[in-house]
Amino acid sequence: MRISSMSYLSRQNNRNLSRSYQKLSSGKRINSAADDAAGLAIAQKLLKQANGLNAGVYNARNSQNMLNVAEGAMGSVTDSLQRMNELSIQAANGTLSDSDRSAIQAEIDQLKSEVDRVSETTKFNENYLLKGDSGRRSVPVSARDAGIKGTLTQDATTATFTMDALKNGDTIKIAGNEYTIGDGSENSNTITADDAYSMIQKELASASSIGSTTPATVSAGAADPNDASKWQFTISKGKVDQQHGYSTSLHVGAESDMANKISVNIDALNAAGIGIKGLNVADKTGTAGTYAIDAITDALAKVSSQRSSLGAASNRLDHSIAYGNNAVYNLTAAQSRIEDLDYAKGVTELKKNQILNTYSIMMQRKYMNNQSGRVKQFFN
Repeated sequence: MRISSMSYLSRQNNRNLSRSYQKLSSGKRINSAADDAAGLAIAQKLLKQANGLNAGVYNARNSQNMLNVAEGAMGSVTDSLQRMNELSIQAANGTLSDSDRSAIQAEIDQLKSEVDRVSETTKFNENYLLKGDSGRRSVPVSARDAGIKGTLTQDATTATFTMDALKNGDTIKIAGNEYTIGDGSENSNTITADDAYSMIQKELASASSIGSTTPATVSAGAADPNDASKWQFTISKGKVDQQHGYSTSLHVGAESDMANKISVNIDALNAAGIGIKGLNVADKTGTAGTYAIDAITDALAKVSSQRSSLGAASNRLDHSIAYGNNAVYNLTAAQSRIEDLDYAKGVTELKKNQILNTYSIMMQRKYMNNQSGRVKQFFN
């Protein structure tokens, strides 16, 4: 029985010694479920979460790169629009000849083609960012006031232009020309109020149709039912056919929760998408150039809005990255406290097991020597 007990203790000491070597060599307190079953389960869950957050941080950095590519391309579109705005202002000047405006129009056409090229070719990892997604839609184009004094109120598909009702003796500028309201018999610059309203109706339709494939229509004016001193025109907005915008979701967290996804939507930013398709300033009077200024202003506002949206998403990703890195640090520290070895304690445990193992071997040797002496005495 004694030899069996000693053998058992020796095996136990060898097993403990082997575990001590394993812990010191790996640096971990838990190397298998036998070391600490509950601790192993907790440590693995913490490791999964930390690894997931590291992947989320990688996704966020990659997503920022994509947003930077898109925003940089939008900057190029903005530069083209700024140049078109300069050219439109030049074309609106009455000192230019027909050939001058034709030359300006040639450059505007090239700039529109460049906007389309940037939209068609900007991509990140084979994903096209600015030319939209598959499928097409009809989108209303903003109505415009044609430079006439009044108030323009925009709705989704219609707009209302409200101006002071005209009376004899009033002066008004329409398409760059100044008219006086009268009975129309004095001179060519004297027109009746009805003629003025008809001209205003035509100019509102012309200005509001820039950039559309389906022109805007304007109803004949009528007195404001709430204020007899006001005159109103209802504008049915023109529409342009364009592709759906590009949409994607950026996954920046460690879990499948939808809160970990950041949605990014980018409208098609070709000439049609920003409302400058068919932009033409080559008329004889410069009126087309004047109206083009408002169309380009709307286009710049749309591109700037998209850039602002991407900038906000990029700034949010900065915070997502900072949170992810901080969470990974704390989770790794928590996992380490559970799973990693206290080296000083591990070395002490090794020394203890080495001493116990040596002592066990000495005891077995002494016991065997005693047993051998007794056998010799018996035979002597």
